[in-house]
Amino acid sequence: MRLTKSRHGGSIGFNMTPMIDIVFLLIIFFMTVSQITRTVDIPLELPRVLQGSEKSRPSSLTINLNAKGEIIVASKKMSVQNVVAAIRKKLEQKNNDPNLIKIQLRCDRKCESRFVNRLVEKLSALGFTQIQTAVSDH
Repeated sequence: MRLTKSRHGGSIGFNMTPMIDIVFLLIIFFMTVSQITRTVDIPLELPRVLQGSEKSRPSSLTINLNAKGEIIVASKKMSVQNVVAAIRKKLEQKNNDPNLIKIQLRCDRKCESRFVNRLVEKLSALGFTQIQTAVSDH
């Protein structure tokens, strides 16, 4: 009497189709990357940039406002009038082109908006239309 069931001689197989797909994708990837690196490695004599005058180079200015509304530029406390005078002087050096001066405004989160508004109004009166404001993601 036979108590165990016998299984027919089935074989365990491994599906090679996904493996072949991955190999072809890797081949395509390396062929593409090798073409890109060849185009970058072509030796060319690129044009040189002439040194522009100091007046044509953009400069940047960072203005800080603390929680009390005090203006700090280059670690020095300044009044609004002094900041405006310093920016006017810088504008004269840049042929009165406000696009050549990048202003970044950093304000303490507890600073009242009236201090920020007053400073931005003075800057817009000087012709500045773009002022970067610094923010934190914390």
